[in-house]
Amino acid sequence: QMFKEIWETRKRNCFVCQKYLGNEAKTFYFAHVLSKGAYPKYKLLSDNIVLLCRDHHYQYDFQGTKGDAMFDELNKKKQKLKRLYYGKD
Repeated sequence: QMFKEIWETRKRNCFVCQKYLGNEAKTFYFAHVLSKGAYPKYKLLSDNIVLLCRDHHYQYDFQGTKGDAMFDELNKKKQKLKRLYYGKD
C-alpha cells in the first residue's frame, strides 16, 4: 500500500537524473535511502524511499556513489535521515 501511495503522489522521475519513469510502477524504481539490511527498522517508512531509474538504483545499491556529484542530493538525504533516526552521521 505504501509503495502504491508513493507512486501515486510523487513525481515519477528518478531522484538522481530526473528521467521520467513512465506510468507503470516497477519494483526496481523504489529504492531505500537507508538500506533494508543495515536499517531494517526503517524499510517501510516512506521518507526512506526514493524513486530511481534502474541504472541509478543499481549504482546506489551496489557500486557506490562517493565522489559522484550526481548523487550529492541523495547522499545528503541519507545523512539527514541518519541524523533524524539516530542523531548521528
